[in-house]
Amino acid sequence: MKTRLLSLAVMVGMGFSAHAVTFNSPDANFIDSANSIGMTGETWETPEYVSSAMPHVYKFTHSYTLHKGQFVQELEKGKPLDLEQVQVEDFDGPLSVMDFLRNRMQNHNAVILKDGKLVHEHYGNGMDQHSPHLDMSVSKSFTAMAAAIAVDKGLLNWTDKAVRYVPELKGTAFKNASVSDISDMRTAVVLAPGTVEKYWDVRLSNAQGYYGVEASKPYPNGTLDFFPLITERQDYAMGEKYDYQDVNSELLGLIVDRATGKSFTEILEKELLQKVGVGADAYFMSDKKGLAMGSTGMNMATKDLARVGLLFLNQGKNQQGEQVLPAQFVEALWQGNEQVRSAWKKGKEAGLADGFYKDQFRLLEIGKRKILAMVGVNGQVCAMDKQSNAVITLNGAYPMAETPRFAVMQFHQLVPTILDALDRV
Repeated sequence: MKTRLLSLAVMVGMGFSAHAVTFNSPDANFIDSANSIGMTGETWETPEYVSSAMPHVYKFTHSYTLHKGQFVQELEKGKPLDLEQVQVEDFDGPLSVMDFLRNRMQNHNAVILKDGKLVHEHYGNGMDQHSPHLDMSVSKSFTAMAAAIAVDKGLLNWTDKAVRYVPELKGTAFKNASVSDISDMRTAVVLAPGTVEKYWDVRLSNAQGYYGVEASKPYPNGTLDFFPLITERQDYAMGEKYDYQDVNSELLGLIVDRATGKSFTEILEKELLQKVGVGADAYFMSDKKGLAMGSTGMNMATKDLARVGLLFLNQGKNQQGEQVLPAQFVEALWQGNEQVRSAWKKGKEAGLADGFYKDQFRLLEIGKRKILAMVGVNGQVCAMDKQSNAVITLNGAYPMAETPRFAVMQFHQLVPTILDALDRV
């Protein structure tokens, strides 16, 4: 009952229609059940519990339900790709792709599309094609998609200073940042040092309530209380260096909220997911004040993530030919520009591959391929390749964050092997 009343209050207070996203409180029944095995808001991300948590993380926090529409895009089946028969080379010799995925990458789900057709899908860890899975930093790409739609509607401008939309930034390290600087991760602000287990500024996670509502108590205004804490920048001109920092994605989400007068999750629901034709509701985690977690909040079905990936092989159009994402935005992700290419070379990911980071997407040049990717830290990825006209979507729970080993497994071993196999199908 409390959840329903809170949902109604949020919809009325933010001007939502009766069919808009629904704002939810943490799921008390689920939390009690999780606690019975020692899994809490504070422990779910540890190696012991992360696999068990992945289908359910949004239940620990406030969240939005992004409702699917009446239209569901059915995926025609293509010639199957048998991952048991495709081999990937590792340091100790060849393994089947399926073995490599499940046992070395800790993969749960995979959906592979070629020419818009379904050629492979598997689901594990108690999930099926409709089950949500935490997408971690794949969420960042969705935040940018919401921003792109707002820009296309004339409600936001990439070249504007962020302070136009968030005046509270005047005394912070973001005071001279443009919306584009923030979206491209080119602010190079100084954050508090993290730890080996949590390499980011945990004050952000606590302010959001990412590890449960208890951790957010010192931050009465939620995420808004974190931004003023960031007052220093690295010794680079604004826009000069790529430095991957969650705070940029959170700020981008806030900018979209301020520019449009509503949660950016409503844009994602109505203007993106329902037009794509997703088959299941998605859930986007939020702080207690209703600011969605732009860097890590999306929980959606792996098959639906693949459906979204098709937009980037079709100039932003869905399979009915409707322009869902601005064509200029999609093309810019594939082409980049001199600013983002130069900034990439100054960042720590330049050793992984040539390429760039633009608007919360990576473009990696590996071999003769250009792979556009939404990437999450534990094995969440949606990789698009024009050469093979393919989408590879993975969700998993690799127990360590940001390891060179995993990055190489994912983008130098697994994805190219699958794409090469698709070229032979």
